[in-house]
Order: sequence, then C-alpha cells, then structure tokens
Amino acid sequence: MDSENKEISDLFLDLCELYKLYEEYKNSNKRQRQYAVRPINQNWATSGYQLQVFRQIKTLEPAEVFSHTRMTPVVFELLLNLVISSLRKPKQRIDPEERLSLVLLYLSQGVSIQSIAWSYKLGKTTVRNIILETCEVIWRLLSPVYVSEPTEKQYKDIAKDFFNMWNLPNCVGAVDGKHIAIKCPASSGSLYFNYKKFFSIVLMATCDAKYTFTAVSIGSYGSQSDGGIFQLSPFGQSLMQDTLPLPPSAPLSRQSLEPFPHYFVGDAAFPLRPNLMRPYPGSNLTRSKRIFNYRLSRGRRVIENAFGIAAARWRILRTTIECAPENCEKIVLACLALHNFIMLNDQSRWYCPENYVDRFEGNLMLEGEWRREIESQRSLPPLRSAVRRGPANAFSLRDRLAEYFVNEGAVSFQDAIDLATSGPYV
Repeated sequence: MDSENKEISDLFLDLCELYKLYEEYKNSNKRQRQYAVRPINQNWATSGYQLQVFRQIKTLEPAEVFSHTRMTPVVFELLLNLVISSLRKPKQRIDPEERLSLVLLYLSQGVSIQSIAWSYKLGKTTVRNIILETCEVIWRLLSPVYVSEPTEKQYKDIAKDFFNMWNLPNCVGAVDGKHIAIKCPASSGSLYFNYKKFFSIVLMATCDAKYTFTAVSIGSYGSQSDGGIFQLSPFGQSLMQDTLPLPPSAPLSRQSLEPFPHYFVGDAAFPLRPNLMRPYPGSNLTRSKRIFNYRLSRGRRVIENAFGIAAARWRILRTTIECAPENCEKIVLACLALHNFIMLNDQSRWYCPENYVDRFEGNLMLEGEWRREIESQRSLPPLRSAVRRGPANAFSLRDRLAEYFVNEGAVSFQDAIDLATSGPYV
C-alpha cells in the first residue's frame, strides 16, 4: 500500500514539474511589450488627429464634420450627449468625444484599424477595443428607440405612408437581405462561405416607406441557402408564425368591403405568404401580372435604397471587415442604428438629400446619387432568388391585389410602361 502511495506521489510531482516547464516555455515565447506607450504616440495629447484635425474642423468647417461623422455638428452633439456617460472611462486618458469621433471615422470611411491608430497616435489594440466597445454602446443605447419593433399603431402609420408615397395599400414594409463580407474566421470551414466565393455574414432587414429600418437581424446561418436564410432569421420566424403586431385586415379601397391582410413586399428570394407579397415569376405574363410586378417593384425599391444609403454613408459595409463574426455584427448593427438615428434627427437633410434616393417622374425612374457614389466599388451582394411554394390563400390574395392594381387602384403612369417587352421582375 505504501509503495502505491509513493508511486502516486511521484507521479503528481512529475506532473507539477511538467506544468512548471510548460509555463516557462509559454512565457518565454510571449511577445515582450517593449513600451508602455510607443515613442511615436507619446505626444498623442498635443499632435494626434483629434486635436490637430477633428476639433479644428468642428469649429471651422461643418461640411468636413459631416464627411467625418456623417452628421451635422448639431446631430453629432446630440449623439455625444446620449452616449457620453457610457463612453467615459475614469482610468483611461481617451475622452468620450475622441472615442466617438474615432469610431465614426472608421465606420464612415472604411479605413483600416492600423490607419486609424497612426492618425490618432494610439495603439492598434487600443483602437480595436474602442471601436468594438463603442459600437456595442451605440447599438445598446440607440436600438430601443430608433430600431425597435413597430407597434400596431406604428404599422398603421407605415401603411399610410406606403399608400401615399408608393400607391401600395395595406403595405407595412419592404424586406430584403444582403451579404456583408468578412475576413475568413479561424477554423470556420464553410460556415460563412457563400455562393459568391467569399466569407460573409447575412444581414436581414425591413424598412418603412421613408428608408428607415424597422427590423434587423444578422447571422451566418451555417450552410443554409439564401432562400432559407429568411425563415431562420428572428423576423422571418415571426412573420411565418404570424406573431408580428400587424394591424387587422382591412379593405384595399372604399369600393371594396372584403378585408385584405397587411403585408410586406419582397423579391423572388422570399416565400409567398398572406402577409408577404412577392412578384409573379416568369416573363410571359398577363397584363395584370405585369402591372402587379411593376407596382410591387416600385414599393420594394425603398429597401434597396435604404441599404444603398447605408452602404454609401458607412463605407465599412463595403469593405471586408477584418474582425471575428460576432464583432462584425456589432459594427454592422451600429451602422444601422446610426442610419436611423441620423435619418430621424437630421432636419437639414445632409445625410439623405432629396436627390440621394431613387425617385419617379411618372413611370420614369431617376437613380439616386447613392448609386453613383458606390458604382465604382463593391455594393452589398443581394440574396439569390429561390422559388418557394406558398399556401393557396397567398396565391389568391396576390391575384386579388393584382386585380386591384388594374381596376380601382389603377394609377395613370402604369399604362405608360411597355408591357409587351418588359422582362421579369425579381
């Protein structure tokens, strides 16, 4: 018995010695930090970008403040006051305004973290941490107010806007999805690999008639096809299960007494549902189906423009984001929260002037300036189309809406479109 105890004791001592040797080896291979603060960054307080550039343009050149922050000085101060207490770090030298301006420059210009570090005379790791912490604060504080799920009353207001602006009755939003390119995550396999042969996460969103997002969800969704991504998103599940607080069904017009459900509009990548209208497939369509696709396409263009405005203003969305997927989500969500925040507070419309979005003169579509801004660079790749069979009542509802568009809901400009040669709408 004593010999067995001795063997166990010797084995334990050997394990302790091995662990000690392992720790020594690990520590010897650690990169030794040469400086507490690098020599080139030691004059950060007097010659960094914050003092030498940002505070100067805040005072002297408001237009340059917009280029840097995507907001006017007034809106920037409003945002700073909202986040200042959450960004204040008592034991750190970098104040909330510098943290916010640093992050807005990164998001608006899409430059590398290393470039930001050189400009602000800060360490690269410090800059990365500031970006992730601040993006998380922006989403946490802004999303409950600016990206919250609409109530039934708010959905009714959205439906009024879609009818007045886009001639779509009972429409409560447009839905679409985009791929956001990211750096290949370590040991990810094909989890984030999509059909365009780059690594990405998927952004699903809906918006109202005025280009502000009403629902947002992000995920990789594994190896799912684009067509199945929608049903895996929180919004898609709520829509499919009919648990959204949509208004009750209402007649499409005063001439009709039969109620019609409130619905979202989407392209061919989405399933046809009673509360989600998608185009008729194919090109050899009847007149009513072609007009339906045309009218649906006009209303669906708002989500395309919402994504386009966001990508044009927040250029980080058009780059390959070099962060772990969970950190990329923080960055993307912060961009969308800022988009809504500025859209709703920018009274002077610097962020989205009238000519910045697509607009129609009769049946003639005039492209928005955001398209020219990003035409030479990569835009957000869309989801692929996927034919999905819907329930029988969804087909009959789509036919009813198509009949409405050619009868009591007809508008003068729709007769000017070339129905004989127009192609399929997706």
